[in-house]
Amino acid sequence: MKKPLIVLTPQNMPMEEPFDLSYNYSNGYNTRGVLIGGGLPLIPPFLTEEQADNLIQQADGLMMTGGADVDPSLYGEEKMDCCGTVEYDRDKSDLALLKAALKYKKPVLCICRGCQLANVYFGGTMYQDIPTQAPSELKHSNYVYPDFKQEVTHNIKVVEGSPLHRLCGKLELGVNSLHHQGIKDIAPGVIPMAWGTDGILESWYLDSEDQWLRAYQWHPEMIDNSPASEAIFKDFINRCIANRDK
Repeated sequence: MKKPLIVLTPQNMPMEEPFDLSYNYSNGYNTRGVLIGGGLPLIPPFLTEEQADNLIQQADGLMMTGGADVDPSLYGEEKMDCCGTVEYDRDKSDLALLKAALKYKKPVLCICRGCQLANVYFGGTMYQDIPTQAPSELKHSNYVYPDFKQEVTHNIKVVEGSPLHRLCGKLELGVNSLHHQGIKDIAPGVIPMAWGTDGILESWYLDSEDQWLRAYQWHPEMIDNSPASEAIFKDFINRCIANRDK
């Protein structure tokens, strides 16, 4: 069977002199997740809307990956001191790819920043910094070495009967947590799949019969030997195959 081609939203890194161009990349966890699920990852540069439209027409799915903070102007706010690094060019490219994926009904998997940006795209808002704006007992930003990517930082409550519940068969999951921003106002059409005990949304899906979109605030691609994480990626890739072959 022909493996589905999955576009990954890229990150950007400037190059030192004498080179005058930055380079685009996606970390090995993202590509590994797609490969484990059964797809083939493709990492483009930052794209215009026209370029994104052309690429997504040829792809089978889109994975919106983690990375820098979302530009607050996209949800009608000024950037606060507590907001981290914003990559305006990436925001434009990511949104162009998402717009194209929705136009052509290609399945979309959203991770961390992708989960946040997609909610903003549909009309939601963000906490620019959870500890400042919504302090709680949960530690959402856990970068304590050596095992922060694998370590369960906190548990989430899975909504009974949701796609995530049907996928993993559990009402509670332990997740890693590598974000200081979070979803504040949930966009129209967004249906929750899991919550933190502090009331911050941890997972959602789109209320649509013909558009498959799943969003996860944590990083399943980084967790080894996790049936739930593996199921998330296989679910996405299987949907890409079914959508392509229908």
